[in-house]
Amino acid sequence: MEVHHHPHVTKKNFKEYFLEFVMIFLAVTLGFFAESIREHLGDKSKEREYLSSMVSELQYDTAQYSHLVQKLIYLRPILDSLYINAKDAKRFNYVLQGKWNTPVNVATTTYEPSLTTIEQLKSSGNLRLIDDKNIAGKIAGYAAYVQNYILKLRTTDMNDASNNIYAQEDAISDEKDFNKKIDDNIQNNIPLENSDLYDMPLLVKDTVTLNKLANSFINLKARNYGYSGVLNHADTLATELIQSINNKYHFK
Repeated sequence: MEVHHHPHVTKKNFKEYFLEFVMIFLAVTLGFFAESIREHLGDKSKEREYLSSMVSELQYDTAQYSHLVQKLIYLRPILDSLYINAKDAKRFNYVLQGKWNTPVNVATTTYEPSLTTIEQLKSSGNLRLIDDKNIAGKIAGYAAYVQNYILKLRTTDMNDASNNIYAQEDAISDEKDFNKKIDDNIQNNIPLENSDLYDMPLLVKDTVTLNKLANSFINLKARNYGYSGVLNHADTLATELIQSINNKYHFK
């Protein structure tokens, strides 16, 4: 009869169990730290990408703000002349003078920043990547100012004032010359702001109606002044944000 011998198993002592525990613990801990470092480096890379893109957008915004403010300043004396033109229409043979009316009709007088990178940061939840609280605060402040004062309030004010002028001119003016200039622009692919001057004869001589038209030019001038102040402040906020980002991240 065969006799089966059980293999002899050497029992591990406490030190061996403890050593295995330490090795497993270190392996898990080092893996955790390695993953954390990898995520941190990835987050820092994303942060720089977002901020570099933001600086480019802000630089474009500031250029547009400056250009538009200069255009608004240029239009103010023209609006004064149009006020006199409509108020004292008889002196001008009841014709809105093209040298004043055309620049106002063809001018683009608003700018709407896209806030593309800021919106991406917010919608993706990556605004948390901006670890500098001062910069994060300035980003939020700039975005809120643009959304509340430029995109919603002042842009609407400017468009409403301009549309009021267009509606009144449409109602009481002979737009034959205007229509010819539009056809010429279309045929020759001329941008609107490069249009030739065109007069608009007035079809009414009623002083109340003409006074209403005259006042609409002053209304646009007032909105123009308020909008310029908003643009200048947005320019200041954007410039300060660019400087803060460049000072920390050394973008060129």
